[in-house]
Amino acid sequence: MGNVVVIDSVVAGVGTSTLAALLARELSERGLKCVLVDADLQGGGLDVLLGVENEDGSRFGEISAPLGNIDGKALLRELPIWDGVPLLACDPWKTENPQSWEVQACIHALSQVRSVVVVDMGQWNGLQDLTELRKAIRITVVELTVLGLARAKANLRAHHGSIGEHDAATQEREFLVGVQPRGTVRDHGTTAIEEAAEYLDCDITAVIKPDAKLCSELLEGLGLRKPNRTNAKAIATLADLIQEALGEKSISHGTRAT
Repeated sequence: MGNVVVIDSVVAGVGTSTLAALLARELSERGLKCVLVDADLQGGGLDVLLGVENEDGSRFGEISAPLGNIDGKALLRELPIWDGVPLLACDPWKTENPQSWEVQACIHALSQVRSVVVVDMGQWNGLQDLTELRKAIRITVVELTVLGLARAKANLRAHHGSIGEHDAATQEREFLVGVQPRGTVRDHGTTAIEEAAEYLDCDITAVIKPDAKLCSELLEGLGLRKPNRTNAKAIATLADLIQEALGEKSISHGTRAT
C-alpha cells in the first residue's frame, strides 16, 4: 500500500472528492500511471461528479472478490475512464455497498498494476477496520473555520493521534489541506493559516479557495474542468509532495515535474 494516497475529511461537503479527482489528474499529466477510487461508501457518486456515470464499466457492488483475491489487470480493464484516469466508482443508490475487505482487496490489486492509487475515503464510514490503509500516504482536508478546526482536532486525537506527535518518517507521508468555506465575504469567518496550524500543532500543506466557476460547472453536469490558478498551484504542491513520498527526486514545489 506504499503507493496509495488516501484523502479523507472530518465532515462531509468540504471537497474531498473534487480534490481527489484533481490530484489524480495532475499526477496522470505528470506521467504517473494513476487510478482513482471512490471509497466514500456513504456518499459516493464520483462518476456522477465527473460526468462519466453513463460510461460502461464496473463499479463497487458489481465486483466479485473471492477469498479477497482480485486480478488487478483484469479489474483495471473493466473500469470507465475519466480524462485519462481509470475510475472505480461507488454508487450506493444503484448497487449494494461492498464489504470493507472487498474495498481493501480492490485497492490492493490496483496498487500492484498502477504507480499511484488515489482514494477518496470520505469520513471512513464502514472502513474503520482497514488498518492497512492507514499506512498509506494520507491527506486530511479540514475547513478553515473555528468549528471546522475544532472538529478536526478532536477527530485527529480520537482516531489518528496528533500528526505533530508522529515520527519524522510518518510526518513525511501525512498532510493537512485547509479549505476556505464557501459563501464568505472577503474571508470573514475564515481562520488564518498560521492560526490554524498553531491550533492543530502541525503545518497546513496547502489551501484550497472557493472556485465559483468550477463549482457552477460541476452543478451543471459539465464535469470537472481545470481549477483556477491559485488552486492549481495548491494541487501542484500536493503532487510534488506525493512524488517525493513515493521516492521521486528533484521535485520543485508548486511546479510540474519534467
